[in-house]
Amino acid sequence: MTLDSEADTADRIEARALLRASAEAFCASESPLSRARGLRGKSPGFDLGFWNSLVQQGWTGVRAPESAGGFGQGLSEMAEVVSALAGQVAPEPVTPVLVFAGRLLAACGEGETAAQLLEQTVSGRLLPAVAWQEDASGGTSFDRAGGLAEPSTVCAPGTAGLRLSGRKLHVRPGGAASGHVVTATSPDGLALVWVPAGVPGVSCTLQRLADGTFAGQVDMKDVKLHPSHLLAVGEAARAAFWAAYDEALVMASVELLACTRRMMAMTLDYLRTRKQFGKPIGSFQGLQHRAVDLLIQQELASALVQHAVAKFDRGLDGTERARLATRVKARCSDAALATAREAVQMHGAVGVTDEFDLGLFLQRVLVLSAWLGNGSQQRRRFAALSPRSVTDEGSSA
Repeated sequence: MTLDSEADTADRIEARALLRASAEAFCASESPLSRARGLRGKSPGFDLGFWNSLVQQGWTGVRAPESAGGFGQGLSEMAEVVSALAGQVAPEPVTPVLVFAGRLLAACGEGETAAQLLEQTVSGRLLPAVAWQEDASGGTSFDRAGGLAEPSTVCAPGTAGLRLSGRKLHVRPGGAASGHVVTATSPDGLALVWVPAGVPGVSCTLQRLADGTFAGQVDMKDVKLHPSHLLAVGEAARAAFWAAYDEALVMASVELLACTRRMMAMTLDYLRTRKQFGKPIGSFQGLQHRAVDLLIQQELASALVQHAVAKFDRGLDGTERARLATRVKARCSDAALATAREAVQMHGAVGVTDEFDLGLFLQRVLVLSAWLGNGSQQRRRFAALSPRSVTDEGSSA
């Protein structure tokens, strides 16, 4: 996945090219599509031994600061790793753990608990998950201004520390998570609370997703925690959450783009080899037009992903960052779903068989496009985050 820009130095471009080649070679060798197929539906939905291999490759520390044992690299370097893994539909929760949870822990400031959790994540001893969504569709996860709706999960101060009660849905990873960074309402505003797995009052129910991985429903009933488990509160918590969420949107888009490219390549190869009436079906003008439409969608998504990654690496804050993240997730979700539908149709009967590898990418796209908010939800959030025009203001007066 080429993410070079004019602002990059020659050394960084060369280093990223080496990382890209290394990641693609490693994933092709160690994570063939047959591995992903064999792990479907088997708890926890991925291979903990393979996760240890990612640790040995140093990939768990790409985005983490050096103080946590990481390398402090940019989003473009992380995108090379994520793209290589997604191209092989590797089921390991790299984006949920290393990007969403990892960046959230890194954004929680200098707190000792967050620093320790991040260091353990980089070393592979911890698999944190973010538990934030509380409704089935995600439609009520945001308020009218595009911000995070007030959680129904409550964090209240108790006589010996914190007391936490609530329910979270669609938590990834669902299985093998060492604990959860939970969003909750507190007397001081939004709170981010670390809830270790297995503490009294916490239960997690696994729910199988379309691609054979698992999400979790986390129930918390009067969970008692030490005060040090409060990672951030108020505006600091809200800023940390949105920084991690927006970055996770971009990385999920990188995954969607990698899947789109693989589906497109498989379809073009099939059009060149499948014959009807003595000719490759790719010579039929109707199919050529449909393939070109998909290629246009792929290139539009690719251009926006490259733009978003470059802008994030240069530094974005607040509304501008959020609007860009929602744009890229909406675009890549729609492009991937459209490519999946057309790819299945152009493959004909073989495209709907479970044995054909195209289905692995289709199922992964179904999960990724919905995670963190699908295209429609992201467009609504983009509209909420956008300044109203003069015409809108006048009509509402």
